[in-house]
Amino acid sequence: MTTLLPEDTSERVLAAAREVFSEHGFQGATVREICRRAQVNLAAVNYHFSSKEALFAAAVDFKPLTALCIANREGCAKERLQQFIQDFMTQLMDEKRSPQCQLMMRELIEPTLALDKIVHETIAPLHLYLGQLVQDAAGVKISPTDLRRCVFSILGQCLFYRHSHAVIQRLHPKLHYDTKETAATAQHIMEFSLAGLQHIAKNA
Repeated sequence: MTTLLPEDTSERVLAAAREVFSEHGFQGATVREICRRAQVNLAAVNYHFSSKEALFAAAVDFKPLTALCIANREGCAKERLQQFIQDFMTQLMDEKRSPQCQLMMRELIEPTLALDKIVHETIAPLHLYLGQLVQDAAGVKISPTDLRRCVFSILGQCLFYRHSHAVIQRLHPKLHYDTKETAATAQHIMEFSLAGLQHIAKNA
């Protein structure tokens, strides 16, 4: 995998680090390989990030997910929920962000010491925000257990397409998640989730 390197040295190191960490994990990644791909001196990592651990923390950037919690404030609850799913799917399936997505997925599957910070600062607020959207879209008070399961279900449907992308490509070689297909998939997840939510709301 080859990344077009930015001019700024620290950004070049970050871009290369995301590739190497996503491919090899924290333990398997080496500073030497990161610097080779970034086309910088070995001292660049310590100079710009102080250590491999600090570089990893900078590389695992969940800020785009945090932005989802503040991006959609207009419209009714269902419209905001639909926009959230659309934006989330777009981030997950954007090939330009592939190394970053792979790195995020690896961190969730093979957690490092950075995961506690990521959960506290990014994932927990995201779940709270989505939970409020789901509660508002339901129109009635639903139990904390049902609410939690709805949040997990929506996120799980979206993450399936990222986690299983290689399998989907082999099952359906002609299927490509371009802008149109991603939008259609997000619409399906929204409709499927609303149908389930309506059923839960009727029994609340």
